[in-house]
Amino acid sequence: MKSVIPTVDLDVWQTAGPAQRRAVATGLDRALRETGMFLLSGHGIPSGATAEFRARAREFFALPKERKQRYAIDAPYDSGWLEMHPGGGVGVPRAEGEPLPPEPDLHESFYVGPAHRTGDADLDRYCYPANRWPEELPELRRACETYTGHMVRIAEGINRLLAEVLELPADFFTRRATRATWTQNASWYPSLNAVGTVHPGQLRNGPHTDLGTFTLLSRQQGVGGLQAWNEADGWFSPPFDPGALVVNLGDLMEQWTDGRWRALKHRVLAPSPDAPDEDLLSLVFFYESDPDTLIEPLAPPAGAGAGRPPVVSRRSILEKLGVKPGETPALPMPPAA
Repeated sequence: MKSVIPTVDLDVWQTAGPAQRRAVATGLDRALRETGMFLLSGHGIPSGATAEFRARAREFFALPKERKQRYAIDAPYDSGWLEMHPGGGVGVPRAEGEPLPPEPDLHESFYVGPAHRTGDADLDRYCYPANRWPEELPELRRACETYTGHMVRIAEGINRLLAEVLELPADFFTRRATRATWTQNASWYPSLNAVGTVHPGQLRNGPHTDLGTFTLLSRQQGVGGLQAWNEADGWFSPPFDPGALVVNLGDLMEQWTDGRWRALKHRVLAPSPDAPDEDLLSLVFFYESDPDTLIEPLAPPAGAGAGRPPVVSRRSILEKLGVKPGETPALPMPPAA
């Protein structure tokens, strides 16, 4: 069986009639049940905004290590530069059942988040950490803020789209995301010639699921590129459209739908000897919800009836990143089952 990864035109969806929307919703629901992924066109991002952000991010990664080190991340909820690292620790943990290799994943990342502030220093530290913009590259901040403005706009449209597919009120997710936590990540995958040796089992990004509700990915196609997984096909390379975003669901949306939809298990292959100069840079927007949102699994028919327990949005993410419950801010705990 070959998995079908549909493309949804967001602009067309927003103006379509009921019959067309039902047809799109049916195909999208199937893909999210089977794989947890679709492509999004009609999103309205100017191509120049994407190209500018990618170019400015490349300038950052080209800096000497000692200069990037000024912005190094040393906590899992921080913003800044993350050096090549094994899955787990400060990075996103490996998918369940996937071994943690001794060698680092072959990518570097630069992370920023929203500028929202609550007035509670401890809460802001864990939910809205201050961005650390490279002083030597002011253009990076301008390009990133322009791009993330589009990401926040698109995320609201996707929240409405997903609510309609589930036959929920259109604002079901948006009213729980008025001060949403999110992370914009630029990930650089160096070429084989740059990294030299690739150890057995080493990848550019090991198998994992994302932790939030969904992720918006602007990717570059490559021999050592993105792969997705599902039961029917195992690992496969999803379709590539240079003008489309990849949308993949994360753990919180799988939790919210009580297992009806799945968090996408995915990886990025190692740089290949067949393309030793291949150098890729992905722009990855990880979206969540308001940090204190109680994610209560939906009852059937919207939910699958798996009986999962409720979780608090940001607390769930921090704990998966290795932050102990006693170290998290004053976010509510879910009620006892």
